[in-house]
Amino acid sequence: MGLFDRFKSNEKKEKKNVIPDEIEIDEEQLLLKKIATTDKDRYKRAEAADKITNQFVALDMSKTVKDRAIRLIAINKVKDENLLRDAAENSQFFDVRSFAWERLGENNKSIAEIVINTKKNPNVDDIYNKIVDEETLKWIAIEADDKRYRNESVDKINSEDVLTDLVFESKDKSIRKTAVLKDSFKNEDTLKKVAIEDKDEEVKRAAISKIGNEDYLAEIAKIEDNAKVRSLIFDRIQNPEILKNIVLNSDKSDVRLDLVSKIDDESLLSQIALNDEDKIVRSEAVKKIEDENVLIDILSQEKDRFVRQIAVNNLTNPEELIKIALSDEDQFVRNHAISNRAIVDESDFTYIAINSTHEEIANEALSHITEEKNFIEILKNAKLPQISKATLDNITDLETLIRIVLANEDEEFSLKALNKIKVEKCLMKIYEQGISEKISVRAVSLIRDQNYLVKVAKNEPEWRVREAAVKKIISKKVLKEISLKDENEYVRSVAKKRTKL
Repeated sequence: MGLFDRFKSNEKKEKKNVIPDEIEIDEEQLLLKKIATTDKDRYKRAEAADKITNQFVALDMSKTVKDRAIRLIAINKVKDENLLRDAAENSQFFDVRSFAWERLGENNKSIAEIVINTKKNPNVDDIYNKIVDEETLKWIAIEADDKRYRNESVDKINSEDVLTDLVFESKDKSIRKTAVLKDSFKNEDTLKKVAIEDKDEEVKRAAISKIGNEDYLAEIAKIEDNAKVRSLIFDRIQNPEILKNIVLNSDKSDVRLDLVSKIDDESLLSQIALNDEDKIVRSEAVKKIEDENVLIDILSQEKDRFVRQIAVNNLTNPEELIKIALSDEDQFVRNHAISNRAIVDESDFTYIAINSTHEEIANEALSHITEEKNFIEILKNAKLPQISKATLDNITDLETLIRIVLANEDEEFSLKALNKIKVEKCLMKIYEQGISEKISVRAVSLIRDQNYLVKVAKNEPEWRVREAAVKKIISKKVLKEISLKDENEYVRSVAKKRTKL
C-alpha cells in the first residue's frame, strides 16, 4: 500500500447481504415474534422471545426491538457467525453489538462498544484499561461519547499509521491536534497534508510546527487562507529565496500581502511595487521603499491614485514634490505632494502658488506664505487670476496698492485695493487720474480734507462724484450753497439733508 493510499476515497463497500432475499419463516415463529414485540405483558414477551428458534427472526429482533431484555434474548438465539457479524455491525443498539462481538471472539470491539456509548465510570474503566489494541483505541478516540475516553485513547496510541488514520477520521479537533503532536507522528508528507486539508487553525498550526522542510512550508503558505497560519509559516521559513518565490509567484494576493510586511529587501520590494497585479500589495510594498529613484519610477508607471499617494508621501526631495504638485493629473496626489513635510521653504510655496494651474494647490501654497514680498510676487505673476486677487488681504505696500488701482484690470479688485489706501495725497492723485467713475467715487469717499472735498463738490462734472464729496463735507454754509446751486437734483437733495444734521 502506498503512503497516501489511506487517504484515498474510502467509499463504503457494498455489504454482503447475509439474509437471503426470499426466506420462508414458519407462521409459529412470526406469531412468537409478534407476541415478543407487542404484547403488554413483559413476561409473555420474554417467554415468546425465548421460544424463537429461527435465527433470522432473532437477528431482526436484535437489530430493531427497543425492549432491551427482548433484544438480548434474541441475540442469544443467533449462532451463525455471519448473522452475528451482521448484528455486531448493524444493530441499532450498542449492547447487542457488544454481545455479538463478544460471541465472535472479538473482545476488544465488544469492550469498545461499551466504552464508546457509556459515560466514564469506574466499572467501565476496569474493562477499558484492558484494551491495548491501537486500532480499537483509535475507534474509541473517534467515536466515544465521553471526551475523556477519547483523550485517554489517543494518549495510548503510538503507531504513526494509526495516528494518521485518526487525524483524518476524527471530527474532534482537539483529538486531531493531540494526535499530530505525538512524538511518533513524524512523516512530513502527512503533516503537510494535514496543514493543507484540516479546517481547524490549531490543528494546522500543530502540523506546521513540526514541518522542517521549507519547500513544504512554502507550498502550504501559497494556498493558505488563514492569515495567522500564514504568519506562522513565514516565521519558520529562513531561506530568503523561498520567501521571494512565494511573494512573486503566489496566486493569492492575501499571501503576497502578508509576506510584504516581513520583507526588508528594498530591491524585492521595488519589484513588487512595480509589478504586482494587486494594488493593495503594491501599496504595502511602496510604504517600505525609501529610494527616491524607485519612488519616482513608481509614480511614472502607477495608475492607482492611492499607491501613487503613498509614493509621494515617502519622497523627501522638494524639487520632485513641487513637480508633482504642479503637474500630476490627479488632485488627490497633488494634494499629498504639497502637504509633504519635505517642502518647507517659503520660496518653494511661492513658486507653486505662481505656477500652479490648479486653484486648490495654489491656495494651499498661499496658506504657507507669511512674507509680504512673496504675496506681491504672486500678485504680479500668478497664472490664476483668482490667486493673484487672493493675495490682497496680505498686502499693505502702498506702491503695490496704487499700481493695482491704476492698472484697473478688474474694477472690483481695484476698489478693494483702494479701500486699503489711507494716505490722502495718494487718494487725491488717484481721483485726479479719472480712472473710472466708481474709482473716483470711492477715492473721494475716503478723503477727509474739507477744502479738497469742497473743490470736488463744486467743480467735478460727474454728479455721483460730487455726491460722494457732499456726503463728506461738514460746512453748513457750503452744503446750503450746493443745495441751491448744484445742477443735479439728487446732489442738491443730499446737500439739503446734510444741512439739517
